[in-house]
Amino acid sequence: MLELFWTFFKIGFMSFGGGYAMLPVIEHAALKEGWMTAQQYTEAIAVAGMAPGPVAMNIAVYVGYTADGWIGSLIASLGIVLPSAIIMFLVATIFYRVYDNHWVQAALSGMKPAVIALIAYAAYTMTIHSGFITGLSISTFASIAIFVAAMIAMIRFRLHPLAMILVSGIVGIVIYA
Repeated sequence: MLELFWTFFKIGFMSFGGGYAMLPVIEHAALKEGWMTAQQYTEAIAVAGMAPGPVAMNIAVYVGYTADGWIGSLIASLGIVLPSAIIMFLVATIFYRVYDNHWVQAALSGMKPAVIALIAYAAYTMTIHSGFITGLSISTFASIAIFVAAMIAMIRFRLHPLAMILVSGIVGIVIYA
């Protein structure tokens, strides 16, 4: 359990850019430690994305549970939250004073594209491990159609993510059941 705490503490301490940016780092640790398979991790992301709250916290709970049950969930959660709580307390007290500094703004401008790349990488690895693209089949075309429709619904019509997940789940039952 100490390994679980320490792993998530390091992830929480070293991961920047938010929950989705942490997903590749958490995936690497979960697979390396043998806490879950790539397929299980992809399914965990789906569940974590549907649950309320920060996705990194949700995935920590899920991975922790697969590693050591309920106590593992608590340990992983504490490990991932504690560093950011400490860091944000310190940053908030300092950042407020230097936010308008030219160097700070330049650094933030450089970090934004890298964070977007981390999120894109998480989407890429989820696509590869989920079986989303399985070759030329009806299932693949249906998955692509659901993906495109979900993107349009969220971008164009501002559909709430929970509504999008529920509707796509119903569509999945109709198509795949």
